[in-house]
Amino acid sequence: MIVNETESYLTSPLFKEAMDHFHLGKWDEGFTKLNEVQKVHPMESGLRSLRQEMEIRARIGEYEIEENKRRKLHQSVRYTLRFVTVLVVLVIAAYAILTYSGWIQGQITQAQANLSQSMLQAELVVEFRNAQQLMVAGKSDEALAKYEYIKSKNADFPGLVDAIHRAQGLQDIEDQYTQAMNLLQIGDTAQALAILQDINQTMPNYRDVSLQIKNLQTQSQMASVMQQADQAFNEARYEDALSGYEAMRLMDPTYEVEHLEDYLFQSYVKAAQALLSEPIPSLETLRKIDGYFSKALALRPQDREALAARTQVRLVIEDGMIAEYLSQAQAALTAAPDSLAAQQSAEKYLGLALAVRPNDPDVLLQFQLAQAFIQAVDDFARSNWDSVIENLEFVIDGQPDYASGTATQALYDAYIARGSDYIAAGEYALALTDFQRSAVLAQQLSEAETLSFEAQTMIAEAQGLLNHFEEAVLIYQNALVTIGLHQRIVALHNSLTDTLTYAEYLANLGNFQNAFYAYRQLVRDRVLAYDQTTVVTVKSGDYVSMIARRYNTTVAAILSANKLNNQPRLTPNTELIIPTLP
Repeated sequence: MIVNETESYLTSPLFKEAMDHFHLGKWDEGFTKLNEVQKVHPMESGLRSLRQEMEIRARIGEYEIEENKRRKLHQSVRYTLRFVTVLVVLVIAAYAILTYSGWIQGQITQAQANLSQSMLQAELVVEFRNAQQLMVAGKSDEALAKYEYIKSKNADFPGLVDAIHRAQGLQDIEDQYTQAMNLLQIGDTAQALAILQDINQTMPNYRDVSLQIKNLQTQSQMASVMQQADQAFNEARYEDALSGYEAMRLMDPTYEVEHLEDYLFQSYVKAAQALLSEPIPSLETLRKIDGYFSKALALRPQDREALAARTQVRLVIEDGMIAEYLSQAQAALTAAPDSLAAQQSAEKYLGLALAVRPNDPDVLLQFQLAQAFIQAVDDFARSNWDSVIENLEFVIDGQPDYASGTATQALYDAYIARGSDYIAAGEYALALTDFQRSAVLAQQLSEAETLSFEAQTMIAEAQGLLNHFEEAVLIYQNALVTIGLHQRIVALHNSLTDTLTYAEYLANLGNFQNAFYAYRQLVRDRVLAYDQTTVVTVKSGDYVSMIARRYNTTVAAILSANKLNNQPRLTPNTELIIPTLP
């Protein structure tokens, strides 16, 4: 047969037969076939490696076979020795039994007797423990029966005498307990309580005796409280009756529910009616009355009379609360009408009044006025003149003399300040309008010559800047004479006097333009002619308009004397010069 050398030995039928023999452990047949394959493929190294591997496996297999044979031989020898040993032991045992059978029989009999005694003792122990458990469960009759059984078997059983004594005592207590329960069923609570207390003294933890005693004592106490409350109700002492009935509901809500709720409801209503009969009930009393009616309605929500009475009382309470809040707000304003702290206090009380009755127009207006004034004071410190003017116009429109005229002066000062800002911005016509409004406001205030003077001089400045020089000069001259400042400046003989003389000289010459600028400078420096000896210490809550109003001067004069540069926010505990005309 011609074999292709390039054909792999792996596909050779001989190779497959060799591998099958190897798998079955037929090593000789496998090597024979493998030799034939090597003859066909002598150059294949894989066949040589395979042959070496198979030779190793064949030797391992032969070793395992020999090892198994040796193991089986050893086991056979071991089993044989064990059998011989057992046989010898049996022979020896049979000999011993035949020799000592009589002695052994005696020992067995003694063992049986001991076993019977042990079993009886164990039984009695179990019975004794069962009897003790019955005692714990309160079943003294059954416990006594077991103790008697134990006594019949072994009268000397340890602890039996004491156990029987305890069981007999427990049986007596059970009889007493049964008697107490029977007395409770027929309503004799006093005798039942006495028996239960005796039981509790003898055996404190017996059944529910402690709870029964507590319940009976509570019932006795509640009966006493109920009797006292009913007596108070019958004597028209309704608040005392309420205390008793409410205490009973806390102790036991299920105690005589119908009677308790009926008398409690009537007590609430009658107590409220008694308080209403007072000539002038206080606000606190009215609130107490409302509470009584509310509690009565909690018991009977649909009772129309109680509901109507509570509604009426609440209306009276609202009126009283509003009157009280308004009184407190007015008291705060009366004590210091121009104080910001007083205004804030009044706002708080007015807010409380509004919370009681939000739609009351008078209270709402007062609340809005207070809010607007406080906001205006805050905006004044920030130089937010538009907001100040808007809020204060609303205030004096609602109440012209609000805060004793301080609101009007603050509005005046806001117009002066905004007009000054308009002048700085070149808006002279707008400035003139604000100054004219401030002049009108000054006329509404008493002792406001200083304010009128300031308003007129600001009007003069605006007119001059609008090139109305002659009209401006005439206003300056009239204002200086009216307030008496002309005469004071003449008497000072200082730089102000020189400026006044020069301004009048220019006016007489008809040079009104230059005369206007001279008068303008004179007015700006006028604080030099004021009395500056008054010094005040700023307190928390003070603001410039309030201080100016108190000392009959102007905000502009105070700012000029203290070089505050139009910054009207004051710092507490600082000193402030107050310039005034002598």
